[in-house]
Amino acid sequence: MAFKPLFVRYACTLLSVFGGTIIAQQTPTLVVSLVVDQMRAEYLYRFEDQFTGGLQRLLKEGTVFRECHYSYVPTYTGPGHASIYTGTDPMHHGIIGNDWFDRTRDRMVYCVEDPDVTPIGSSNPASKRSPLLLQSTTWTDELEWATQKASKVFAFSLKDRGAILPAGHFADAAFWYDDQIEGFVTSSHYASELPSWLAAFNAEKPVARLMQGLQEPLGHGRFSGPDASLFEKRLMGMGPRVYPLDLAAVYAAGKGDAIRRVPQGNSLLFQVAKRAIEKEQLGRHAQTDVLALSFSTPDYIGHDVGTRGKEIEDVYLRFDLELGAFLAYLDAAVGKDNYLVTLTADHGAADNPGQMRAMGMADAQAWNDADFEASLKEALAPSFAIYPVRTVCNDQVYVLSEFQKPEVLEKIKTALLSHPAVAHVFTSATLSNSSQEEVSLRYNGANKFSGDVFFALKPGHLLYSQTGTTHGSGYSYDTHVPLLFYGKNVTSSQVYRTVKVKDIAPTMSHLLHIARPSASTGEPLKEVLKGKEKTSSKKKRR
Repeated sequence: MAFKPLFVRYACTLLSVFGGTIIAQQTPTLVVSLVVDQMRAEYLYRFEDQFTGGLQRLLKEGTVFRECHYSYVPTYTGPGHASIYTGTDPMHHGIIGNDWFDRTRDRMVYCVEDPDVTPIGSSNPASKRSPLLLQSTTWTDELEWATQKASKVFAFSLKDRGAILPAGHFADAAFWYDDQIEGFVTSSHYASELPSWLAAFNAEKPVARLMQGLQEPLGHGRFSGPDASLFEKRLMGMGPRVYPLDLAAVYAAGKGDAIRRVPQGNSLLFQVAKRAIEKEQLGRHAQTDVLALSFSTPDYIGHDVGTRGKEIEDVYLRFDLELGAFLAYLDAAVGKDNYLVTLTADHGAADNPGQMRAMGMADAQAWNDADFEASLKEALAPSFAIYPVRTVCNDQVYVLSEFQKPEVLEKIKTALLSHPAVAHVFTSATLSNSSQEEVSLRYNGANKFSGDVFFALKPGHLLYSQTGTTHGSGYSYDTHVPLLFYGKNVTSSQVYRTVKVKDIAPTMSHLLHIARPSASTGEPLKEVLKGKEKTSSKKKRR
């Protein structure tokens, strides 16, 4: 792997010693940026009395923002990670979905696809990935730029987009999990080969080691559903999820993909994170280093079982314990007063509609995507000899170019509103001419690659299967996520004012004394900066 030249590091170290001593003292030596995929904010409340590890530590000793929300739809993994690190909405950073329809190519594109790079560490063409489509710098980019790449920035995730978008354009590397090799890989955007320590980590077969034994659930189950439910997907095609979980059997059935769907996926990420800190000496340089970790496993489990299963309680209680052990490791390896931790999520999740009906909410339903579009086609048939729609994705309708006329869009709007699940419909022209909150969410999430007609389903309705759950709406169950800061210069406090996810990046810019990301539109969080201001004033008085 190509590392930064030594003379660059030494030069930046000298600059820190002779020109930036005060700044170096005020900033953490390591930032650990945590994103938990599909973590609803209410999970902190639901399981708080059972937390004894890292989440408890962050909740008690950190600054906790209880009302943090996304300011756009669709609320998906790609846009969420991009917004956390760029400090703006998809309309500016360009990641308007996990994938979207590109009219110029007449096909769907994936948010981190890049045909011009090669996989490193694997021959899997699915790892031809880079931040090519990300149109803004990230706060991690700005840190690398400010220190002339003397800072080290590493990002890890089980998903490629969960590593690449936090790493940004200039990082030392982003690494993601590859099912085929059951280890972490990267692309030629970042390096020409894997670092030797990561190649050795992969060679140790960590997945096979973790997928052993029987696993009983943690927790008292007071706020969880039954062990097996009609509303849960089968695990790796084996049958209902029931405890004890035979990890070896799950591994045999699902091979490399299996670890994504059990709590051991989080364990794998913590293990590789510790190895990176040790081998790259993160947090022990003159300039601030960054370790970005995106935990994909809760998302895979959530999609399978919904928001109420025992598996949800189990994965968060295990995450709490492992995070506690990881923070203890940081205390010893970096120093308790030298690092900063942030924790948030890329989106929340909806309750399973069938489960909601079973609880007494009659107007809740999951709709099949193909059936939904078939009903749209049927509703439009009397008006058009040719179906005017090219595709439907991200709750948007893309209209064929020859039909992109106001009167056609209005007929599509009327057809969509005739569906029992649809609550609101907006044409692209409406988005730029209304301040209504429901419209603003879509305006913030759209750009020139978006559709021509946007629709919102009613609360409790999903375009998804009858089992498990998904996300993507502008309702609070999808937009409301945790936000916690802990560590150097952070005071203990609970904040109940509404803040936005896009406020994280400008806050990090102030904390690290760097420029805001190029498209940043968020506002710095004064409650986090308060502790830094107190520390700075004390130093000045001395």
